[in-house]
Amino acid sequence: MQTCKLPKCNRNQLVGALGQPGQGIRAAAGRRGLVVVASSRFIREVVVGIDLGTTNSAVAYIEGGKPKCIPNADGETITPSVVSVLKDGEVVVGKRAQRQAVLHPASTYYSVKRLIGRRADDPAVKEEAARLPYKVTADEDGAVVLDCPNVGPGYLYPEEVSAQVVSQLVADATAYSRGRVTKAVIAVPAYFDDRQREATVAAGKLAGLETVRLLREPVAAALAYGLDLREDATVLVFDLGGGTYDVSLLEVGAGTVEVLSTGGDAHLGGDDWDAAISNWVERNYLSPAGLDPRSDPRLRANLRALAQAAKHSLSEADEVVLRMPVGGRGGGPLEVTLTRSTLEEELTQELWRRCRLPLDQACWQAGVDLNEVVGGHEAMKEQLRNRGVPSWKLEAMQPEIRPRKRAPLSAVLLVGGATRMPAVRSFLRNMTGLEPIGGAQQGGVDPDEAVALGAAVQAGILQGEISNLMVMDQWQASLMRALAKLQLRSDPRVRQRLEQSYDLEEGGEELLGEGAGEGGEGAAAAAGGESGLEEEEDEQGKGGKGGKQQLSKRQKRRMKERAAGAGSGAKGEGAGGQAAAPPQ
Repeated sequence: MQTCKLPKCNRNQLVGALGQPGQGIRAAAGRRGLVVVASSRFIREVVVGIDLGTTNSAVAYIEGGKPKCIPNADGETITPSVVSVLKDGEVVVGKRAQRQAVLHPASTYYSVKRLIGRRADDPAVKEEAARLPYKVTADEDGAVVLDCPNVGPGYLYPEEVSAQVVSQLVADATAYSRGRVTKAVIAVPAYFDDRQREATVAAGKLAGLETVRLLREPVAAALAYGLDLREDATVLVFDLGGGTYDVSLLEVGAGTVEVLSTGGDAHLGGDDWDAAISNWVERNYLSPAGLDPRSDPRLRANLRALAQAAKHSLSEADEVVLRMPVGGRGGGPLEVTLTRSTLEEELTQELWRRCRLPLDQACWQAGVDLNEVVGGHEAMKEQLRNRGVPSWKLEAMQPEIRPRKRAPLSAVLLVGGATRMPAVRSFLRNMTGLEPIGGAQQGGVDPDEAVALGAAVQAGILQGEISNLMVMDQWQASLMRALAKLQLRSDPRVRQRLEQSYDLEEGGEELLGEGAGEGGEGAAAAAGGESGLEEEEDEQGKGGKGGKQQLSKRQKRRMKERAAGAGSGAKGEGAGGQAAAPPQ
């Protein structure tokens, strides 16, 4: 595991370096030993994809045309997002840092992703600070800083802690690929605002990266699972990690991916299932024996490790035996059996209710109709009606108006290590009626690695190792659409191509010639000119090459509008999305 030391530097130097994104970052990084310098013998340029997670992180790159996660020095593809600063200034990252949490809780930092890019007066920061063993304060400008007595200024910025994790991942990638790593694609949550995104870029620069691109995590998951972006689909990305829960609705089709809605719980994850098991052991066995894990850090750490191991075992077995050296009768060792049914049906029901609420909200916001949700709402109204509740009260219970009706879900993708629990699949089957995709058995994608693999796909595009896909931010896709429409109005050659593809005199009834091949590829390319970004709105009938293909009324209307140079706004021009399309 790589280690480095933080040299002494004064408070003003740090504020100047990080207070203004992009200015003085490399200088500050050099002062604090954060830059990873590749040996001159490495001449191959490697662009990596990074999942900078709340609990765990991963790095991947393209090998042989396919994304692959890179193992760390311990031979594992997952590195805990934990950083510990020792008394002599030495910095350790990953599992070694985790082991320092019991001995040095005030200088061991984790979950900084919840703090990065936020101000100290943010309510979310105040709530999080109450949960953390290290002290969270503010600098002169009100930015979040973490008390650290083992460095000169006496504090660190969240960006600096995240930079140490990125630095470790880059070092692992450099050693494994034997290349020069100066560019990376870092995945961020879809709900990150501009400040949080800028802070993530700053963390990458502090780690010595010259170029940092950002990619939304649900879009990265879609790329990792290899979704066919030309097939119209509505996809749910269910991301349950160690400490956070995110749910996203994506609309895929005609070469684009749009984030329709997001939701989640910043304080819900696999750790909560660990806590449920810990509390069960403490309540039923340790407390009656006169033991209090809250006042004994070593006992608390051992109990947490035991609970986590039990959760992992119950993902494969129906029951597990928990053993501890204390807590048994007469002060002897403890040995107790925990079954999967007890965990799912008795200990974690409240956690599943917390999972359901963000899922319901995200689906309503996106206009995706979950039959189970709608049916439950109507059933509740009927029960109240039978009890004599006035109709005006029932009207007040109407759900939030959805922006527009969309097709039912087409697929459910699993992201995050906690989705290995069998109860996750049962929960999603009950909610959506679909079998979730994830794991080596289904889709061949490890949920822990999905985001990093998707980021590596984007990295491969930037490096030129993947040539059949292009991923853009939504503003880029909108700009290309606008340029295509402008070209259509001003360039007679483009208009002539369109007229050759569509029979405009017959109102666009039929799509003629070679452009009528399977998949609607000709329609998409002709409508968008050279860009290939315009989207087909409805499903087309299947037809062979050279045949005729019936178009929907909606498509006919849009073709006429495009031909007249007054094309309507394409779907995917909403906020918060990303688009993917074949490059030209």
